[in-house]
Amino acid sequence: MIDVHAHLCFPDFDRDREQVIARCREELAAVIVSSARYDEGLEALKTREKHKGFIFVTLGYHPTEGTNPDGVLELIRKNSGEIVGIGECGLDFHWEHDPKKREGQKRIFSEFIALAKELKKPLVIHSWDAEQECFEMVKTSGLVCVFHCFSGKPELAEEIVKNKDFYISLSTLVLFSKDIRKLAKVVPLGQLLLETDSPWLSPNKDVDKRNYPWNIKLSASKIAELKGVEKDQVLEAAKRNAQKVFHLNRG
Repeated sequence: MIDVHAHLCFPDFDRDREQVIARCREELAAVIVSSARYDEGLEALKTREKHKGFIFVTLGYHPTEGTNPDGVLELIRKNSGEIVGIGECGLDFHWEHDPKKREGQKRIFSEFIALAKELKKPLVIHSWDAEQECFEMVKTSGLVCVFHCFSGKPELAEEIVKNKDFYISLSTLVLFSKDIRKLAKVVPLGQLLLETDSPWLSPNKDVDKRNYPWNIKLSASKIAELKGVEKDQVLEAAKRNAQKVFHLNRG
């Protein structure tokens, strides 16, 4: 099993990060630690250094919460050999309604798209309520793209997966969202990835508000039920796709 998007270097895990990673090692083949802020990226690189071959890193800039986009771009350049992808980055029209600021998001996203092309890295896309706009910006890019925590319409998902280099990552939202369950039915196993977006989107909020990478098992069970296949088929397909997209066989 591979969780392709977990924020293990977010402050929520500061008190017990090593214990959480130890549990992850018991249950998963790898975790891709995503970052969306400059300081988070620095911490992710340190964590990767401690756990080479198990923790992999993507560096990015969140469109509404990110800090220092120029610094993040430079951090990516300096560490291009240490990371497996660029992101998360993209557009967020859920929280941002100002047209001028939305255009600013597009300008910054364009810089990350250009850098992904230059470095030949997969791009991990944040697209909350801007799924169509993100798709339009990358559809002719020639990049391998991961639509992280995708929550767009099934019709758009079907359009996205016509490009065999585009992948849709489904989160633990599939456990409690009818809309995400509709998506799970249309995303082919060959272009499906699994993520938790930890520490967010916990399926057990009454017990623990934090989410954890091993909860992709729960998502896989629900997706298998929706598709009429075995859970192991979902987990294996998602694992193969993650290894292919992020070249995890490099170690």
